[in-house]
Amino acid sequence: MNNDNRKPTSAHEHMAQAALDVFDTKYFKALCEPARVKIIKKLIEMGACDVTTIAHGLFQDRSVISRHLSILERAGICKSQKIGRRVFYDLDGPYIVGKVTTILDAITPMATLCKPFDGLEIHKKGAA
Repeated sequence: MNNDNRKPTSAHEHMAQAALDVFDTKYFKALCEPARVKIIKKLIEMGACDVTTIAHGLFQDRSVISRHLSILERAGICKSQKIGRRVFYDLDGPYIVGKVTTILDAITPMATLCKPFDGLEIHKKGAA
């Protein structure tokens, strides 16, 4: 196979920079843990909850759930509010939708610029 690694066009360079600008590793890392996804699902279903309520039915200790919630909060996915002696957590839907919309808007050109093996010439040994 002959791959001359075509030189990137300005459109490709612009697309790469746009992707880097919106790919927030803290955000994606927060979403890549199955336990945190379960917490998000629970918050969607139940609305604002304290740690004890969130931990109920999950297979991790309350302290571990608290750490997961802290990661989600640092990523902007949820917010916390202390009410009395309890801390409640809730999803920040507007932030989540805004973040995903920003990512989609920035990477939409990728659909036309980055097609798998488009324009790649494959030369087999012995083929003319």
